[in-house]
Amino acid sequence: MSLADAFRQTAASIGAQPHDLATVASYESGGKLNPAVMGGAGGRYAGIFQFGPWEQQHYGVSNRSTAEDQVAAAGKFLVDRGFKPGMGLLDMYSAINAGRVGRYNASDAGNGGAPGSVRDKVEQQMEGHKAKAAALLGALGGTPAAAPGAPQGQAPQAGTDLASALPGATLPTLAPAMPVVIPAGPDPQVQAQQEQQAREQRTQADQQRKQALLSVSAFYR
Repeated sequence: MSLADAFRQTAASIGAQPHDLATVASYESGGKLNPAVMGGAGGRYAGIFQFGPWEQQHYGVSNRSTAEDQVAAAGKFLVDRGFKPGMGLLDMYSAINAGRVGRYNASDAGNGGAPGSVRDKVEQQMEGHKAKAAALLGALGGTPAAAPGAPQGQAPQAGTDLASALPGATLPTLAPAMPVVIPAGPDPQVQAQQEQQAREQRTQADQQRKQALLSVSAFYR
């Protein structure tokens, strides 16, 4: 199983977005996604999610575990810390960084973490890691087949045009507009009908005026 597949599988099992899970892992590992990395206070925090000593023992991971095993352990950790299906990046990182979901204003700066609250880190410090996650997971969260002659195993970078990222796929297009025929001049038949109606209206008006004059003459006789 590839690391990208591990993110997708674990995210699906807990009702999360794989992009969010990969973003957090990239941020916690300094963008390297190196399962052997150690950090935090006293250099005791291990792996791409920086598991503390208790978590390493409880979930059976260490800096010698594979990145894929660490992703699976992170899924269990998140559920144990209150992560529910449909929650987003903010709650996910709150669980990882502050011990449970909903602690958006908490900070681990005093424990060797970067300055700022959970919300600060999600909203102000993760953009580059979101791009790394997108590159790892590929277009639409999957790894499309490479175009003929393209290097194998290369996921498209963020911002890749979908038509080139998904060779052979038929992308939806807008239906062509129906042509509108504009007549060069007025329709002769319609014009004739309009002229006939105008003549009949004038004749009727003349008859009404004559009738009115006859009525007035008869009154004064």
